[in-house]
Amino acid sequence: MSKNRRTIGRQFNSQTNADENSAAETTQYFTLNSGRRVKFTLEVIPASEVEKKTFVRQETNGRDQSALTKESLKDILRTIKFNQFFACIGVRNGEQIEILDGSRRRASAIHAGTGLNVMVTSDQLSTEEARLLAKDIQTAKEHNIREIGLRLMILKNSGLNQKDIALSEGLSQAKVTRALQAASVSQEIISLFPVQSELSFTDYKLLMEIDSNLSEKGISFLSLNDEISNSLHQIISDDERPEDVKKADILKLIQRASLSLINPPSKDKSVITQLLNFSDKDKFARKRVKGRNFSYEFSRLSKEVQHELDQAINEVLARHSM
Repeated sequence: MSKNRRTIGRQFNSQTNADENSAAETTQYFTLNSGRRVKFTLEVIPASEVEKKTFVRQETNGRDQSALTKESLKDILRTIKFNQFFACIGVRNGEQIEILDGSRRRASAIHAGTGLNVMVTSDQLSTEEARLLAKDIQTAKEHNIREIGLRLMILKNSGLNQKDIALSEGLSQAKVTRALQAASVSQEIISLFPVQSELSFTDYKLLMEIDSNLSEKGISFLSLNDEISNSLHQIISDDERPEDVKKADILKLIQRASLSLINPPSKDKSVITQLLNFSDKDKFARKRVKGRNFSYEFSRLSKEVQHELDQAINEVLARHSM
């Protein structure tokens, strides 16, 4: 085999920083779906400016930013302080840069307090061009069913029906329906899961039912959160527990708590029986029964009557203590 044979495919050098790249490596051209050829140039965003200088739009990038927790970014956080193997792709928008591809890398850089490499174009892109470019160059983890649904929800709200959405996105109508259902679960409930990508459509369907039942009963998320907060913290903080097991345990916890809130255990009411009626309204002799407990209550009886009652009770108890 020739030592001079040209390597085919994408290459990276884990020991090479962005500012050491040659001019050829810091410039790249992409052809848009419209046929336009657009130039992108590498920029290194300092750690202190990543959060304020870059931003992500759901309708373009498609990634649910609220789901980018530290737990869900473990794979990138482990390496990003030392190497960012692939640059993000962005479009300049005034003083900021919109990230089309690489929002997980962006979130990881913010969490880790490190800089971010972004290939940026200053050319203006239409919303459709930006959306399709982001879809074409997607290199990160595949979007989950909810993230797809959140993006499709934007199309639905723009006036498209589910059939049109399926055609425009190249998806089956069944998948569009499932994705929209997953997107309909409240973000508050979804936020209880540290790694939301573990959730399947079956899980979303269960959460959607729980969410709906709680809403029908007028039970707030705060009530649910208060009910499970201690147990939830124990599950999430258990580093020995795999993420899929954490997800399953949190689902069970939410399910049990919601059932308890919707159908609280009935409390036994006290049954009161009058033993004797008196003309004096403040004077009474009665028996109170609550579940397996009972008591006798007396008011304003003479000490002589009280003494006789004590004797009678003691005699009865003595006969049954054998």
